[in-house]
Amino acid sequence: MATKTYSYLGKGMVYLRNRSSGGGLKQVGNCSALEFSVETDTLTQADYTQAGGGNANEIQRVSSVGSSITMLELRPDNVAMALRGTRSEVQSAPVTGERHTAYPGTLLALSKTPDRAESVTVTIDPDGAGDVAIEDVDYEITGAGVYVLEDGGITEGTEVGIDYTSAVADVIEAMTGSGDEYELVFDGLNEAESGRAVTVTAHRVKFSPTTGLALIGDDFGDLALDGSLLVDSSKIGAGVSRYFKVAMAR
Repeated sequence: MATKTYSYLGKGMVYLRNRSSGGGLKQVGNCSALEFSVETDTLTQADYTQAGGGNANEIQRVSSVGSSITMLELRPDNVAMALRGTRSEVQSAPVTGERHTAYPGTLLALSKTPDRAESVTVTIDPDGAGDVAIEDVDYEITGAGVYVLEDGGITEGTEVGIDYTSAVADVIEAMTGSGDEYELVFDGLNEAESGRAVTVTAHRVKFSPTTGLALIGDDFGDLALDGSLLVDSSKIGAGVSRYFKVAMAR
């Protein structure tokens, strides 16, 4: 009689629903790892009935259920979650007369991301002569703002006013959130078993902030998050897990 194998090679999509703010299950995108881990506390009773030691009994209690996920897509919602931040959308809008004190060889970081497809005007001494600086002679436009060139006409400590159009952008303010709880659903498949469905539902997950956000490197960036699976007291009944469940299609 043939023996069935139970090899597993998992692939699939991870979805998260913010239990604090509501809404539906949202994709987090491509992930290279998703793992749950169970830690236990062990209470033992020594065997005193004979020489040689040993244990007469042992009780193991679940002390915690951990989770870890590595997200390969730095979506704004993923970054906000990883940094315990709040995300907002900035719409394109004209910005007039943003003031800065300029120094040659330095960057004037604008308050909003400039739309480099739109014109930028830098006015030298806007309260006085009001001369207009020349791009690529006096300054250059960067993704963050205006870089003042060394040999241009903008001198040390000069006041400038900058007119530009802000780009549409997602802005994440880091460490401004309290750490929300999520429902996690893994809509997966077992590649080693002809792609049979594997669905995992974790009822309450709380992630810690990421321990690393690599902004420069030779590899694609990722977001590695560790968290805990908490008890969901609404899950009741014999044989019903208050942590998570796994459904494996046959």
